[in-house]
Amino acid sequence: MKENILHDFGTMSFNKAKMKERLPYPIYLKWKNAIRNEEDLDRETADAIAHAMKAWAIENGATHYSHWFQPLNGLTAKKHESFMDRGEDREAMIRFFGQELIKGEPDASSFPNGGMRSTFEARGYTYWDCTANSFIMDEVLYIPTIFVSYHGEKLDKRAPLLASMNLVSRYGARLANLFAKEEYTYRLRSKVGLEQEFFLIDKELYLKRTDLQTCGRTLVGARPPKGQELDDHYFGSIPKRVIDFYADVNEQLWKLGIFAKTEHNEVAPGQFEVAVLYENTNVSIDNNQLCMDILKRTALRHGLVCLLHEKPFDRVNGSGKHNNYSLATNYGLNCFDPGDHPEENILFLLFLAAMIESTDNYAKLLRVASSGPSNDHRLGGQEAPPAIISMYLGDDLEEILRSVVEEDYQPQLDLKEIKVNSLAYVPRDKSDRNRTSPFAFTGNKFEFRMLGSSRSAADVNIVLNTAMGDSLQKIVEALEPFKDDEKDLRERAYGLVRDIVKKHGRVLYSGDNYSEEWIEEAKKRGLPNYPTYFEALEGIKDRDLIDVFIRHDILNVTECKAIFDIAMEEVVNVHSLEARAYLSMIPKDILPSAIAQCKEFSEFLKDIDNESIEAKRDALNENINKLLKLEEELKKALESSKEGSIEERAEFLQYKVVPYFKKIRIVSNEMEELISREHWKLPTYEDMFQSILS
Repeated sequence: MKENILHDFGTMSFNKAKMKERLPYPIYLKWKNAIRNEEDLDRETADAIAHAMKAWAIENGATHYSHWFQPLNGLTAKKHESFMDRGEDREAMIRFFGQELIKGEPDASSFPNGGMRSTFEARGYTYWDCTANSFIMDEVLYIPTIFVSYHGEKLDKRAPLLASMNLVSRYGARLANLFAKEEYTYRLRSKVGLEQEFFLIDKELYLKRTDLQTCGRTLVGARPPKGQELDDHYFGSIPKRVIDFYADVNEQLWKLGIFAKTEHNEVAPGQFEVAVLYENTNVSIDNNQLCMDILKRTALRHGLVCLLHEKPFDRVNGSGKHNNYSLATNYGLNCFDPGDHPEENILFLLFLAAMIESTDNYAKLLRVASSGPSNDHRLGGQEAPPAIISMYLGDDLEEILRSVVEEDYQPQLDLKEIKVNSLAYVPRDKSDRNRTSPFAFTGNKFEFRMLGSSRSAADVNIVLNTAMGDSLQKIVEALEPFKDDEKDLRERAYGLVRDIVKKHGRVLYSGDNYSEEWIEEAKKRGLPNYPTYFEALEGIKDRDLIDVFIRHDILNVTECKAIFDIAMEEVVNVHSLEARAYLSMIPKDILPSAIAQCKEFSEFLKDIDNESIEAKRDALNENINKLLKLEEELKKALESSKEGSIEERAEFLQYKVVPYFKKIRIVSNEMEELISREHWKLPTYEDMFQSILS
């Protein structure tokens, strides 16, 4: 490890410490109070911050600045502006004013907007998110911003995210002050830690596969002799090539002040993970967006390609982005920490009940917010949870909740410690971990495992914050009238927990979420099950479901409709793109290989009579005919998908076009198994899985 690792940490981030160091103290206090009390910054303060930020950026090699935002496609966007300008005397000068820090003006019509903006309505604005850290990458100062239209419509992920964070803070703080009176809570923050999974393959092999370049996943590929059956990759020795890659990634993340903490091999061959420590939710999402960008760019420098698609390879584990969610007060109390006696920790039980209610009430929104068409290939397979939203609490917590609901029930708690040789007794966590559960309590936080690896984490956290804020508001408003009578307050609080668990306990499940039995049980409980993203979108069309965003001013009706339309457009674009990729690969890659192999078999059979070879040739020829027929049918179906509204097109593609993908894959994979390495030109799964070991 480099000696200057601590010295370099955060050198490229204009964080709180640098603000305090470089700003006049009164200006620093104004900025701090603006964040704490959600107040506007005056022009003098903004100019002072801009000057300090510019000086720091130039000292660190920056020549440009950019308002960095996250449009509704879930990606990041920016344009670079030079610090160089022309003064009144037409001489060159370096300048950066508070107005330029606070406000920018990108084109608002060229990003996904769901019809909120016409092509000719170009004006939009970016506004500085002063709660997030600005940073330097590639000699550019990036300033995190929200993005709105000329008329104020939200065109990005950050604006509703910040609004949802403020909502859960408002009611969470009021609830904390009812019971945790030793410290005053003026703010409660949602905290998130994100674990990012990804695949690495050799760049040369990637460039030989149209499907990977176009779609991010392999559309065809026969099963390799060795996949993940031996469980030898998970937590195994990291290949030297990947160690060098990780070292490069860590150096960049640490300079940005991002606490990249954990890295390891994941379950599938060629699959890896990097985990970043907890931050305020908006900062954590910024960090994850930067992490994904750095993973992709760094891989290329090492002759590799980073695949963030949820399921780039069939029949092996897909990749997720585990969203570890908690709520903490301004003085550090974790509201999901059960303590030593959770049955007596009424504040914990109330926050736990709110999460149970939120998960049950807004399961459909969580399903949509965590996904996209690419996640359909992962959910329910191997390590990924199914598309049914359920919650795992662990045996002890479920026993405690049962004792609250059934007043005469004595919980059967297993409080034994674990004996470890040479370490005496070691305390256990309050719960085990259920890796099949979409939403699991893991000691003092909730791990939401459904989120897809390529997705922005903003959407799911907007839903979690808004749903929790909604539930906490009802709890607070029911309890505050009794705040002066501590005994009555606690009794009513336990009553609320009891009522919520009785009403929403159907979402609790501790068994195997992969099993067929759970699918049947979930159906009996009335839990929604949407195997595909399109079906999930259809399931949230009910106005009552999105009303929670409107009531709390997170999004308005127009913005909700726009987000829905953008999601439907994504279904159309992804499925259409994959169909076109198939239609490109069949004549250019698959058929030429099959024909060449058939010719070789036929040449062999001219001189030697061999029934086995003849059977292989005939089987291959039969599959050629099948593939040609499927190609023609897919072409016609794709052409038919161009008619109708965006929703009608999405439905047609989902049910009339997508089924051809599996049929083509089956036929192609059968052909690959009959074709020699000499004739099969596409890099195989075996080639790609082994590519990073060389």
